[in-house]
Amino acid sequence: MIPVIIPYHRKKKQLDKCIAHLKNQTIKLEIFVQDSNDTNIYFTAAVNEGLRKYIARSCRYIVILNQDMYLEPAAVEIMLTFMDRHPDCGIGAPLQINSENPEYVISAGGQEAFPCGKNQHGRLLDFTEDEQIYWANGACMMLRKDMVQEIGLLDENYAFIGSDSDYCFTARSRGWQIWRIAGAKGVHDLGSSAKLAEMRIEFLKIKDMIYFSNKWLTGGLYKKLAYEENSLTVEEINRVVSGLRRSESEFELLTNLSF
Repeated sequence: MIPVIIPYHRKKKQLDKCIAHLKNQTIKLEIFVQDSNDTNIYFTAAVNEGLRKYIARSCRYIVILNQDMYLEPAAVEIMLTFMDRHPDCGIGAPLQINSENPEYVISAGGQEAFPCGKNQHGRLLDFTEDEQIYWANGACMMLRKDMVQEIGLLDENYAFIGSDSDYCFTARSRGWQIWRIAGAKGVHDLGSSAKLAEMRIEFLKIKDMIYFSNKWLTGGLYKKLAYEENSLTVEEINRVVSGLRRSESEFELLTNLSF
């Protein structure tokens, strides 16, 4: 049995479609939905609720899945088989297919993680091989439970974005590998994490990236692990962080939000 953790907020049709695809999987799954409709605890905390539930259970892997990610029937089994064969793989990720173009991949592995995060993308025909990647998009990740027990839960200082790349960098710093598993696929319909959402969410995304910069960009470990390597200079980091802080202040003034 493999647990699947789904952070759920508002869009019931997406959730229903996501679960329908899970019920068509070729192996047995246990679905855990963290319902945040009454109080939105946001992505990272919702995922951790599921991880706490399953960390002591008898399972080797745990899947994190967005409500707007619809996996092909064999996707989970393909990821499981791959990770069984690659014991150093702590996190595996499928190809994310464009909902409007089944021949186009919108995420085949993370590249730059700061300040917004960029994904490898292109024609489906260009991503036929399994490959180690810098970080995996949190819309779908299979986690090895042994790795979770070693490195802990996702960092809840992130509310909405950044926790996926942060978790992957943490895993890699401890010797675990992150892989794109090309045979596993799913359609990503995209949600508020990829589009201009309500102003509160945009505000939280800015705060997430400020925290990311404070955690990762002040030392040498990020450059060692990141796609950008040494091209991300101290001057560039300071410039972007200054811009983020100005945006944070503008959002606070504009919305009169209190956090």
